[in-house]
Amino acid sequence: MKILITHELFPPECNRMGERLVYTITKKLQERRLEVKVLTTGNPLIKKYKGIRTIRLPIHRYFMNLAFLSVLNHAKDCDLIQTSNYNACFPSLVAGKLLKKPVICLVQGMYGNRWLKMRGPLFGGISMLVEKFQVDHDYNKLIFLSNYGRDTALDIGIKKEITKIIRPGFDYKKFKVKMKEPFVLFVGRLAKQKGLDYLIEAAKELPNIEFKIVGDGEQEKRLKSIAPKNVKFLGFVSNKKLVDLYSKALVFCLPSVGETFGFVLLEAMASGCAIVSTITLDYEGIKVKFGNVKQLRNAIKHLINNPKKTVKMGMLNKEKVKNYRWDDFINNLIKIYEDVL
Repeated sequence: MKILITHELFPPECNRMGERLVYTITKKLQERRLEVKVLTTGNPLIKKYKGIRTIRLPIHRYFMNLAFLSVLNHAKDCDLIQTSNYNACFPSLVAGKLLKKPVICLVQGMYGNRWLKMRGPLFGGISMLVEKFQVDHDYNKLIFLSNYGRDTALDIGIKKEITKIIRPGFDYKKFKVKMKEPFVLFVGRLAKQKGLDYLIEAAKELPNIEFKIVGDGEQEKRLKSIAPKNVKFLGFVSNKKLVDLYSKALVFCLPSVGETFGFVLLEAMASGCAIVSTITLDYEGIKVKFGNVKQLRNAIKHLINNPKKTVKMGMLNKEKVKNYRWDDFINNLIKIYEDVL
């Protein structure tokens, strides 16, 4: 079976969570002896990455929306196209239709009307329309990583019959648990959709609790300007340092406006953290409503003030995360390939 994978960015030129997910899927498919190549943007001189063949277009990732001729050319000798939503999906769909080859779309992000909270009525409304346009088409299958992600898609009118939920794998053995310390950890891009404004407001009302923020992004300067002294911005950290922070954090908080999944939650669970989040995955901790500072504050305060209970939650999370297996994910994905072919 020959697979063309299209994604707007790919390691080593970009190594955020979405790109790492596509890389891992590609690597696992190759290990199953499927012939896979990746069409992406970037330096065309990079022909391979860790044994994976890559074709890189020297264009900005947004212009991937116009790259259907490139997709068409490189998909001719493939059995199917797998893409991800946003800038690579629509040209992949067009190419697939012209070649009469199946197109499968992995939905990595889906915000629906939550765009309005992130970008306001004008730009948020435009983002909603663009998002709906990109995914609301006749793909052979739309794959979601959680019920939460699919429910968001169904709310904007996506046909349920073309959707499938596959829980992703996770390499939990990379993470460890140390003696827990009474601080709250956040890891992620410093962007508006992550809900950090609300976390900072909660921190202002909890001056005796330390908050550690790992990551960088467009909101970094502004967030630093409004944060109290008990919020520490650590910026981008090494993997070794990140694992150490996870291992010591008593509470992990992800107050996002919405995530299709949220892999940092699995990292925190594998590290024995109790979770406070707006994301409705299966974890031990406290779920809160987005933007509700009072709920956020009370949840964090309760967990920090009850460390024995919170440590037990974290250890239960460490066991729950073992249910995320890559073999299961790849088996389900290959079954979808076989079905659509």
